[in-house]
Amino acid sequence: MEVHHHPDLHHKKKNLKEYFLEFIMIFLAVTLGFFAENIRDKISDKAIEKEYMESFVSDLEADTSAISHAIDRWSAANNDVAIIQQSLKAHPVDVKNFYKSLSEDFWHFDLFKYDNKTVEELKSSGNFRLIRDKKIENRIMLFDLDMKYLLTQEKDVKDLMNVSKQAEEKIADYTQIRFGSFNNDSSYSLLNNDLKLIGEYYNKLLAFNKLALYHEFLFRQIQVKAKNLLQTIQKEYQ
Repeated sequence: MEVHHHPDLHHKKKNLKEYFLEFIMIFLAVTLGFFAENIRDKISDKAIEKEYMESFVSDLEADTSAISHAIDRWSAANNDVAIIQQSLKAHPVDVKNFYKSLSEDFWHFDLFKYDNKTVEELKSSGNFRLIRDKKIENRIMLFDLDMKYLLTQEKDVKDLMNVSKQAEEKIADYTQIRFGSFNNDSSYSLLNNDLKLIGEYYNKLLAFNKLALYHEFLFRQIQVKAKNLLQTIQKEYQ
């Protein structure tokens, strides 16, 4: 007959020192795990931050190039508008210079495209918080606001240009415009020599030109801000 021995359930009671050591070991394990996780998160955040900054720099380089092109374009357009105004004020109207300038810059507008995909991604994802330098974060947000204002103002410029074009088509004979091949020897004439219509066109062109000059000024201001911001980010993030 087999005899079953019951296990001894009476363990030796731990003393206070052993409990304290176990507590210390558990505490250290949890603490080290927390710090390790925190370090991993920081390393990951820094890597993501740098990726965002590299992407934003790429956008900003595209913007500065587009801004430079826009400044050249608006500078030339505003110069042509000034010549058209001088031609209209001459007595009689300097028809040849009028058509020459109109031929060089018939449509005084060049749609500007703002490359803001990285900024929009930072906004939608809530990852602006990853940018450690809050001064850079603020400058990026201000630059975005400046660009949004520029685009809004550009719509106003286009609207005034369309208004001036509506007045222009009443006096300008578009069949006499020679895009890229203006002939100084040809004879030119206005569609209508009515001084009232010419004056109406001049006034609307003047209103457009005032806003267009301010538009060019805004581009020049933003160009400086864009270049400075680009240099700051490149220096900070190497």
